[in-house]
Amino acid sequence: SEPTFEPEALERLLEITGGDVAFVDELVDTYLDDAVIQLAAMVEAAAAGDPRALVRPAHSLKSSSDNVGAVALANLCRTLESEAREGAVSQAVERVAAVAQAFDAVRADLLAARAAR
Repeated sequence: SEPTFEPEALERLLEITGGDVAFVDELVDTYLDDAVIQLAAMVEAAAAGDPRALVRPAHSLKSSSDNVGAVALANLCRTLESEAREGAVSQAVERVAAVAQAFDAVRADLLAARAAR
């Protein structure tokens, strides 16, 4: 099974930003805030049975999750995005719920990693 979160991603972000901890913390906060918005859009699209409306939020959450090292979450979103682009997502409501659950685990891991610094 894939890790929920790869701490090395935060180290890479610190490296890229020249060790600017405050900026990386801001990036993490922005990610967490935006993820909530993308998840709400995904929940709405799944509930409405509108696979096309899943494409953008799944894509956005996939990309941002990759950036912070949320590998498993990014892969769930990648699969949803791909199927949504093709126009059909089986068990969309359940799968979006799984994305939300994965995000909850990522949020906890990211906040714990930040607190441990």
